[in-house]
Amino acid sequence: GPSVTGGRIVDIEVHPSQPNTIYAAAASGGLWKSTNNATTWKPIFDDKPTISIGDVAIAPSDPNILWLGTGEHNNQRSAHFGDGVYKSTDGGETWTNMGLRESNRVGRIVIDSKDPNVVCVAASGYLYKEGGDRGVYKTTDGGQTWTKVLEGENATTGFIEIVQDPSNNRVLYAAAYDRLRRAWFIRDYGPGTKMYKTTDAGRTWKPIMKGITESAQNGRIGLTISPKNPRILYAIVDNLDREVGAAIYRTDNGGDEWKKTHEGRGPGTSYYYAQIRVDPNNPDTVYNLNVAMTRSDDGGKTWGRVDNRVHVDHHALWIDPANSNRLLLGNDGGFHKSYDRGATWEFVDNLPIAQFYAVGADNAVPYNVMGGLQDNGVWHGPSRTRSPSGIANKHWINLLGGDGFYTVPDPDDPNTIYTSSQFGAVARVDVAQRTSRSIRPRDQGQRANWMSPFITSPHNPKIVYWGANKLYKTLNRGNSWEAISPDLSTQDAERLRGNVPHCTITTIDESPRKAGVIWAGTDDGNVWVTQDGGVNWKQVDANIGAPKWWVSRVVASPHDAATAFVTITGFREDEFEPHLYKTTDYGATWTNLSAGLPKEQISVVRQDAINANLLVVGTETGCHISLDGGATWSRFMNGMPTNACQDLLIHPREGDLVVGTHGRGIFIANISPLRQLTDQVLDKSAHLFRPDRALAFNNISDMFDAFQGHQRYTAPNPEGGAAIAYYLKAETEGVTITVHDVTGATIGRIASPPGKAGINVVRWNMRRG
Repeated sequence: GPSVTGGRIVDIEVHPSQPNTIYAAAASGGLWKSTNNATTWKPIFDDKPTISIGDVAIAPSDPNILWLGTGEHNNQRSAHFGDGVYKSTDGGETWTNMGLRESNRVGRIVIDSKDPNVVCVAASGYLYKEGGDRGVYKTTDGGQTWTKVLEGENATTGFIEIVQDPSNNRVLYAAAYDRLRRAWFIRDYGPGTKMYKTTDAGRTWKPIMKGITESAQNGRIGLTISPKNPRILYAIVDNLDREVGAAIYRTDNGGDEWKKTHEGRGPGTSYYYAQIRVDPNNPDTVYNLNVAMTRSDDGGKTWGRVDNRVHVDHHALWIDPANSNRLLLGNDGGFHKSYDRGATWEFVDNLPIAQFYAVGADNAVPYNVMGGLQDNGVWHGPSRTRSPSGIANKHWINLLGGDGFYTVPDPDDPNTIYTSSQFGAVARVDVAQRTSRSIRPRDQGQRANWMSPFITSPHNPKIVYWGANKLYKTLNRGNSWEAISPDLSTQDAERLRGNVPHCTITTIDESPRKAGVIWAGTDDGNVWVTQDGGVNWKQVDANIGAPKWWVSRVVASPHDAATAFVTITGFREDEFEPHLYKTTDYGATWTNLSAGLPKEQISVVRQDAINANLLVVGTETGCHISLDGGATWSRFMNGMPTNACQDLLIHPREGDLVVGTHGRGIFIANISPLRQLTDQVLDKSAHLFRPDRALAFNNISDMFDAFQGHQRYTAPNPEGGAAIAYYLKAETEGVTITVHDVTGATIGRIASPPGKAGINVVRWNMRRG
């Protein structure tokens, strides 16, 4: 969890003859299936190499056949990569990768209305570089072989849309999309953006742009075709020329000619994710999905909003062909239902697909977790409750709006929390009073990253450091600031001219061992350290031996002031090699610790404060752990689905690993035994680990939770009682553990089943007998 916020939904499909069977594709949270009209959900794509989704399609002639395109197609800075297209023949129970692995992002899939072996895929290609599988690809043998049947005009043009004429399966329409993103700019338009039509099942194509304003600044195109009259299509065409703007066009002759449906600029801003959907029962009723959602009942002439009291940024809409009043909507806030054409909505708050950027935790008992989410603000909730139902949505509170990022509680005052939103908006929140105050420094010429970093000093919680292009320090919790560094970026002129703030600090940390030893990394590859609180700075990245890419994390060792770890990510280069480095001499030399890690970007690294050899990294698909200081690595947290681990921390008191994922919320695992694991322990035949402090919680009856029904999502509490962990070198038939009080008297006895080789955990109920 949590599910109170939801997360971005990019596609919704419904079984053609079972209207309560729904598939919801989360941008970075996998594919979910409901067979009871969204009362409950089941994730059905969790164990694949990526669960970033672009599109899902159901075969009209055999609804058990599903195709899924991986890689979110929106040009989001947080959109994650895919590895091709997958096919299921059993309603999503099992999946097989069918190729196009270099498509990276899939815009749309069309399955032939008569033959489920005939499939067309609109592949967008890489976002941050040229190349990859871009174009319209077709298979006639169920994915065994593919043919590129339509190619864009240049190396940055892929395809984002494809629709089929429901009355003639040889007629298809496709939209090309010319776009490129880099860390310092986004170009979501270009001369390659066009629409095409084929009348011979893809053998030949022709452009169909008559009547549409052709421009090198044309952006994303959304397409929809009327099932009632397939000669009628609508297109929403973005245009970055402010004099033109986004517009909605309609054709009544299958694309031979288009006409703008409205006077002046279009309804709303198209941006890079706009969609358009026509009512299957009325070709004059059409929905426009962008920041807001609007509807026209007169063929696009006039428009009115139909998204009252739902989240903005709309991406998916399904209209029931048997009842046009029933709508299913997906946006940045999650999944919504309407039964009156959008006059009123129900938010379905039972999908745990929260997209965290960063996580924090306090020292309350039980402790609270908190963090910032993509377009859903900052939230704060308990790691466990005394409710028998677990952790419900009502236990979470919102601290800040916008796009949420780092969230750091004051260690001396749990009611004071520092948090942030996009491009440097930093606030101090009083949780008890539910008030917040902006504390951002206001120097002129300041550049702040989308996710600007800040920390409290481990030596004095009133000291806060915040990074823009310079590093700032406050001695009074943000009431006043001073810059303690020069501009730490490359100040690259080309990058500074970009339309996304760049050449900024992305990560900072202060040594817990020595006050004033501060590390900083930037989005253009610089790494710096000061040993005197900012009086003198030294750039130390020259000897790392890594590309000058985005520094995703610099972490000071809790064991030694001269030791630090750096991760560098190729996420914004569409390069996938891991980069993890360690220094033990303030950056004079570096050791590469990346060997053995999977071929994917690293977002974060942590070194345990107790066991210096225990390292944990978060990558694009999961968590990996090392017990030998980075010499070898193993995937960790088997109960967690494939997901991007954006941030993690090890709770200093509880020994819990708290992981913030970008698509599946927060996960917690107790790693106390690993903190005590040494070579000496591994050489023993058996070893009993020192138990953590445990508290016996008496559950409090909560009628609201106890009688909540099935739809309301709850996350399970941790198991009750005291966790007792032990290590066995080899499997044994059985293990008995006795518990003694301080006098030595036996107060508990636990007989466990056969112990497996490795670490085993049993629970004592904390009662005598």
